[in-house]
Amino acid sequence: MGKDFFIGFLSLCFSFSAIAQPAVDGFMKGKGNIDVVGGLTFDSFSKFHASDGLVSLSRTTASASIFASAGITNWLDAQINLPYVMTASNWSNLQDVSVFLKGRFLNKATKKGTFSALIAGGFSTPITNYPTQGLNAIGQQATALDARLVFQYFANNGWFGMLQGGFTSRSILTPSSVPVAVKIGKAANNYYFDFYYDFQNADGGSDYRDGTNRAFTTLGVSYHKLGGTFYKPFNEGKMGVAFGAYSILAGRNVGQSIGGSAAFIYKIKYLKNE
Repeated sequence: MGKDFFIGFLSLCFSFSAIAQPAVDGFMKGKGNIDVVGGLTFDSFSKFHASDGLVSLSRTTASASIFASAGITNWLDAQINLPYVMTASNWSNLQDVSVFLKGRFLNKATKKGTFSALIAGGFSTPITNYPTQGLNAIGQQATALDARLVFQYFANNGWFGMLQGGFTSRSILTPSSVPVAVKIGKAANNYYFDFYYDFQNADGGSDYRDGTNRAFTTLGVSYHKLGGTFYKPFNEGKMGVAFGAYSILAGRNVGQSIGGSAAFIYKIKYLKNE
């Protein structure tokens, strides 16, 4: 299986929860290709970053997600994600559906690799009346618009580096934020791995235990996160499995959590003549 053939499997985007992998990556699916991903993510913490420092607060969350990414053209992808989140006390519900378009406007080949630049825009909104308060909270019931620039260099030997940043505008009660992510990794003929740093900085909003007792929908959520992913294709690349892990190192109104994910990927070619 050649390297070019393998690249079609990389746009997996493990966005199974609000604090999973960055929402987009620097790879394109290619016209006529679809990845369908079913995944599970687990997240647990015993300390929480509140207004008065790191406090004792425990929670474990699990989520199941269906994700699909399609190559509309060789330079334009579309993706959709829908997570089902399960929290303490058996609370569970569908969370926020998200849709992204990602377009590549620069693809410059050099002797040692290829530099590409992309722009991505996304929309997410809650589709159920899930709880937003306390340890049973599933999300913040916020509708969001997300815009990002993505730069990536992919070397001929399979190593790559990615940098992205942008702005996420949320509905009036929930603070907007600035996301930044850096990723390095390798796409070999029969495996893929990456390591990433993901940062989000919220603009204003309230803080947990700041004395105002405002609704959780007004909390400003910021974090510094490190993580990684490993992907292995099989059945001549038509299927694959992926595993991920991450840790929240610091933040604001977020648990100091560790998490992991597992996913099954199935590749479909919907244009047989491509």
